[in-house]
Amino acid sequence: MLGGTHTWVVATRPESPQRRATISDVAREAGVNKGTVSRALRGIAGVGPVTRERIVEAAQRLDFSASQLASALATGNSRTVGIVLPTLRSWYFSDVAAGASEILIPAGFRVELINLDVDSDYLEVDSPQFAQLLRELGVGRGRDALLYAGTYSIEDGTGDAGTAHVPARAGRLPLTSVPGIFVDHRAGGRLIGEHLLSLGHRDIAILDGRIPGKPDNVVWDLRTNGLRDTAREAGFDIDNADVVSAGDCHASDGEHAMRAILDSGRRLPTAVFCHTDEMAYGALAALRTAGIRCPEDVSVAGFDGHPLARYWGLTTVDQHAHQQGLRAAQALIAALGEGPEEEDQDQLRVELVVGITTARPRPALAAI
Repeated sequence: MLGGTHTWVVATRPESPQRRATISDVAREAGVNKGTVSRALRGIAGVGPVTRERIVEAAQRLDFSASQLASALATGNSRTVGIVLPTLRSWYFSDVAAGASEILIPAGFRVELINLDVDSDYLEVDSPQFAQLLRELGVGRGRDALLYAGTYSIEDGTGDAGTAHVPARAGRLPLTSVPGIFVDHRAGGRLIGEHLLSLGHRDIAILDGRIPGKPDNVVWDLRTNGLRDTAREAGFDIDNADVVSAGDCHASDGEHAMRAILDSGRRLPTAVFCHTDEMAYGALAALRTAGIRCPEDVSVAGFDGHPLARYWGLTTVDQHAHQQGLRAAQALIAALGEGPEEEDQDQLRVELVVGITTARPRPALAAI
């Protein structure tokens, strides 16, 4: 900040760039051959410590940096992993990518973020088209592997899409799910249902995070059905009229849906389950604006384990997005033959985190 104004600092190429130093220049400066320079700068054995130090000092004086592409062509290994994000607008995909980067970068891999800029609900990850997309992103692009920062639904053995896994591709291996990552959205809905029912709630609304007309609504169905299964086992059902379409899964959508409930003239539910934590933030804002207290008048629960959930005191189901990225990267490194197999790793399962936004319903509002 200079003179009270904000400025952006950018790096640009000089108008008259000098000739860049080459590996031949370094070899001449250090008095060795080019092969010795290459081995020394890549950390390969066979170069004495005194010679290696002399080469490194010569490279620094000449401002020489080894070409990563040239190294990749020579070794067939670029040590580059492309992390494929459906969009940069989602904290979830960014958190998965951040977790993966924490493993890949210290392991000596270069990480590239590939933004598809599409909504993940439009992606059919198990389709031939998506497999072709990953082939195009990987082959001939100087990448050793690809990691998709998200999950896709697979059948749970009963014919239902009951689980979700993180897919990855290493080299020319086919698209594969990462072992140890098991995101059971139905189980998450059940956890919320069991929690709300244990508090005494029977009048429960659901804010649905799907966008109407999209092909992949499995995740949203699983979260709803998990809660409804729990309710049915307790002897009652959630009316379809109490499943409110929000239009999308962000905070503004949750606020809009909560306002629709408040303006409907219907009896206010004692609890609201939001398909995402961001929707829950919007719902809480709408309740606050209307002068309705949470959890005294209405309990609110979310789903995701958003990084800000703990600061809101939000009751949520944590799907461990960051940990998904960590495990995905570990499995990917193992697939590349540079790390231990993770087959025996315990499954990463959803977890209920109880905050201050859920409580027993007021006696006057509790169902009989």
